[in-house]
Amino acid sequence: MPRYGKIVVIKRNGTDGIVFPLTSTSCLFGRKSGCDIRMRLPWVSNEHCKIEINENKEAVLTNLSTVNPTQLNGACFEQPVPLKHGDVLTIIDRSFRFEYPLQSTPKKRRSRSPKDETLQQVAGVELLHKQTSGAKSLDAS
Repeated sequence: MPRYGKIVVIKRNGTDGIVFPLTSTSCLFGRKSGCDIRMRLPWVSNEHCKIEINENKEAVLTNLSTVNPTQLNGACFEQPVPLKHGDVLTIIDRSFRFEYPLQSTPKKRRSRSPKDETLQQVAGVELLHKQTSGAKSLDAS
């Protein structure tokens, strides 16, 4: 069964709690008995929010509650939002952290390798050195 990531419950004291592996392309949060992650609080909607995995294997969060909107990293949102590794979603006073699996990242997101970043930093230092050296030689003449 493929694993698309995991949802980590953040306890009220800030430590990690139960971990829910995402083995399906959809994960529904809410009060209803058919929800994947069920929250038995009266303020939680029957279907509060959902995470769906798109064709790029990117997780997208959609708010389904108009009364008590889901928050992402402390802010409300209206349109579906792509999730990044480590994003925190909050429903009422319960928080969850989304994590991509270690071996996979969404295809749309490309990060630089440490080698690329080092080469870019070296190039920047060399350019700065050339500019500084050029300025000194101009001042000396």
